[in-house]
Amino acid sequence: MLTNYLKIAFRNIWRNKLYAIITVLGLSIGITCVLLAVLYIQDERHFDNFHTKKSQLYRITTSIIQEKGDQTQITGGTGQVQGPAFKTQVPEVNSYVRVMGGDISADVRANNKVLKLHPLYVDANFLDVFTFKLLQGNPQTVLQNANSVVITEETALRFFNTTDIIGQTLYLDADPSFQKIGKPLLITGVIQNPPYNSSFQFDLLHPFQYMQVSFEDTSWLNAYLSTFVVLHPNADLSTVSQKFNKIHARLSQSELATNHTQYPKIQYGLQNILDIHLNPLNNGTGNVEGGILYGSKPIYSYLFLGISTLILLMASSNFVNISIANSLKRAKEVGIRKVTGGSQYQIIFQFLGESMLLSLVAFVVSALWIQLTLPAFNQLAEKHLVLSDTLDSQLYIYIGLLFLINTLLTGFYPAFVLSRFKPVEVLYRKVKKTGNSLLGRTLIVFQFALAIFLLIASIIFYNQMEYIQTKDLGYNPHQIIRTHINGNREYQTVQTILRNEIAKVPPIQQISFGEEFSSLTTDIRVGSEIIKSHYQSIDEAYIPMLGIKIKEGRNFANSFLTDKTQNIIVNEAFVKAARLKQPIGTILQNFERRQGSLVIVGVVQNYHSGSLREKLQPMVLFMSNEYTGGIWLKIDKLKQQEALQAFEKIYKQAMPDASYEYHFLSELNAKEYIQEQRWQQIIGIATILSILICCSGLFGLAHLSAHQRIKEIGIRKVLGASISHIVFLVSSSFLQLVLLGFVIATPVAWFVMHQWLRDFAYHISIRGWMFLLTGSFISLIALLTVGYQAIRAALKNPTESLKAE
Repeated sequence: MLTNYLKIAFRNIWRNKLYAIITVLGLSIGITCVLLAVLYIQDERHFDNFHTKKSQLYRITTSIIQEKGDQTQITGGTGQVQGPAFKTQVPEVNSYVRVMGGDISADVRANNKVLKLHPLYVDANFLDVFTFKLLQGNPQTVLQNANSVVITEETALRFFNTTDIIGQTLYLDADPSFQKIGKPLLITGVIQNPPYNSSFQFDLLHPFQYMQVSFEDTSWLNAYLSTFVVLHPNADLSTVSQKFNKIHARLSQSELATNHTQYPKIQYGLQNILDIHLNPLNNGTGNVEGGILYGSKPIYSYLFLGISTLILLMASSNFVNISIANSLKRAKEVGIRKVTGGSQYQIIFQFLGESMLLSLVAFVVSALWIQLTLPAFNQLAEKHLVLSDTLDSQLYIYIGLLFLINTLLTGFYPAFVLSRFKPVEVLYRKVKKTGNSLLGRTLIVFQFALAIFLLIASIIFYNQMEYIQTKDLGYNPHQIIRTHINGNREYQTVQTILRNEIAKVPPIQQISFGEEFSSLTTDIRVGSEIIKSHYQSIDEAYIPMLGIKIKEGRNFANSFLTDKTQNIIVNEAFVKAARLKQPIGTILQNFERRQGSLVIVGVVQNYHSGSLREKLQPMVLFMSNEYTGGIWLKIDKLKQQEALQAFEKIYKQAMPDASYEYHFLSELNAKEYIQEQRWQQIIGIATILSILICCSGLFGLAHLSAHQRIKEIGIRKVLGASISHIVFLVSSSFLQLVLLGFVIATPVAWFVMHQWLRDFAYHISIRGWMFLLTGSFISLIALLTVGYQAIRAALKNPTESLKAE
């Protein structure tokens, strides 16, 4: 029986090759999307899962509660004192590890090479708490001494071309701790490269005491590193957090009493290490300062899975639609089977078997798609997925469930419809045409509504990103290069060399020394009011180099001695926030950056120092009275390569032991929107796939519809109907469904994309032309798809279709 069913299934699939190809192609694309989404989610959920103590390992979180406005910011940061204090005073804490780094880079010299590397500063028991494999060295002692260092396998190979390097030395010439120690760092261990799905990524491990040689901090009010604790297995998290808070309240009392600034309330919490990646907590400008990489958000996983599932449902809808529409061809077969004793369940089983066979072929094709697309997917999603590494029992269960659900979804209803045909009606040709059923029409509307929604989203995405790229930021970011004087150097000497040498290179038009854009704020007192303001230290060349317009007053100048001690420049947002009618000459107070009075000597036009997600904030510009390490260059667009090569040569002359790297400011700005750029690509790809699936399904249905109405078309032609009339007759019902899909999708797309645009303080307006363009394009595609089949049917000789009558 089973063999017979398989033979019939193969025969029917071969007989209807066009529909089988449409079905398999659509299903395989949908299955590929869903499986890639499953692989992505699996990888996201497995971050940091390799640590053996993961169930007891927690990061201490800090909630900063502002009394005014009742605002709470939760960060993953602590200071240096929390870990030791909590370990000694809270019995539930077995051990602690402090981790600092991530965003720090250092020039490291060894074996006549200089590399820019990323270190972490960790406590001596780091390798006992976290599961990283040590290839060389003793895990109990590798981080015991201040001048010890553990390097990764990759770093060892880059420096020495071997991992057998215990006892070799490293030099961090510009590092303040290295300078205070006064001797080379001794390599005591080589560690395996951290897995890509680790929240810690590093090249070097320094003992925490190495960092403390130049920076030991006893404040309870700072939060710039991550502190992890290993708790007893039965510890109650709420109780432990309460104990942390009581200790903080007691030990920070004297510090709060002597501090002039009103500090917000601080409360501690605990976050398991497995939750860090998908629930990232900001610490300053991100998590990297505490050694933790930027995390992800679960919403991205849900969005990806949701879009993939909808594409699969579209493909499944094609299968159901074509199967129902094709039912007339198989009506006699069903009738004969019933007359010869076949039961309804046997017929359902037969057609479910055909569905299962097509699904199986689609899964095989999908496996090939995944192999082909995985490298591109990894690049798009910034993953390192390897198919052989992801094939585990859980994934096989997901694949099995997906296969079962897809088979039932695509096969049960068509099988049920076919099995209900009555033999007498079938054999006497009294079966109604099913190609225009309510379910079929509903599925077509669903398909096109989704395709229209995605196309509208793509258009709005594209226009918002175009707006971001072309918006006037208040300064000119083009042909501006940003780099740094690396390490703790004699800045004045280096700056003098750079200025003198660059003056001899015409393609380098200007140079400025100053801080980079920052999200840090300071409190400025204006009368009795405090203005929280962003700030930046710059020199006299900065404003003209970036093309920032001065609205009132003047720029900084070295000829004004008070510019470096007293005078400031503010932006228009500061003037508005402080309600200053005549800002020039206004006297202000600031206790963090400058002691004594501040005098406004200039007002600049507002410029965006952050992303366009944020509103323009008050900004205060100080003229640096200390030499800063930030370098800004403006180069000639027509002689870009000449300028870059010349500056690299000058840079290496000024700092021969430093690594050299630079970034274009326009590229740094673009990186602010990397997540949006990624989703623009994903939605764009999803839009193309959805339109292809829609059109392939519509092509198949139009072919069936034309075939089912071939005699009607023949009679109409005999009676004088024109080709255009017949094309309209065949196409109109499908175009009505497309129009209904447009009506459904338009308000949903407007609402969803309006909510997305609200994430940006500066964004485009959703315009009517975006919907008209989408509707026109989809209608044209649908008309071309259906029209092709309609024209073929209209051009056929009516004698061929009517010869059997």
